Amino acid sequence: MSEPPALTLLFYSYGIVMRKQAGDRVQEYPVSPEDVEAALEARVSFSTGLILPNTIYIHSEGATRTVVEYRPPQKTPIWLEGSEDSLLVPLPGLLMARTTTGDRNPGYRIHAVAERPMSLDAPLYRTPLPNIGHGGSVCWGTVTKVSKKAMAGNDLAEDWAQLLATPFGGHAVDGKSKTYSGDIRKLFMALDKRKARVYPKRELIIQKQTLRKALALPVSGPAQDWGAGEEEDDPENPGLEQDEEGDE
Repeated sequence: MSEPPALTLLFYSYGIVMRKQAGDRVQEYPVSPEDVEAALEARVSFSTGLILPNTIYIHSEGATRTVVEYRPPQKTPIWLEGSEDSLLVPLPGLLMARTTTGDRNPGYRIHAVAERPMSLDAPLYRTPLPNIGHGGSVCWGTVTKVSKKAMAGNDLAEDWAQLLATPFGGHAVDGKSKTYSGDIRKLFMALDKRKARVYPKRELIIQKQTLRKALALPVSGPAQDWGAGEEEDDPENPGLEQDEEGDE
């Protein structure tokens, strides 16, 4: 059964016309763009929900929503494929940007930072973890998607847990460390062996990218591949302070 619309907005080069139909009777009225805007705005609302201490950015546009969370530097158990025991590794500050659109799989970007960002112009560094491209895109493989409840909120704790609790393999291990440029996992082993307390900032590889620029990039979902070459690197890491433990 086909039912004609009772109310239609028609947009012409010379203006907007509202057409109202009741049975065989059709009436048309000119309407202003301001009236249309006011009618639409009256039904649109936006709420961030609770803002958690490490939530640093939230952006919504239509059905698309991006949440960026900061993970402070901390010692973290890291599992490597082929090993039953975890390594206890100090990781630097990290940023996770999760973008959702309706019920589609979320997209992610993950970056390292030298300190908690205080502006969108904060410089970003390559994430010193396997399975993450040089530009921050993530290869999730078969990792289970986070729950619908977590997806609807601002807390990315479940997302971090899914990422860090999964054994890391040999994908995207190069170009993440100055000392161990061929394989970031070798740095993990060295830090675990000497029981390092903090991540050596001198090992971070800077990107020619700020948080503002990264948020404008498309994000990678679980079904997409990570890739190197998403950004160009500066030859040095200017502005990094010495690590808290000197040679750590």
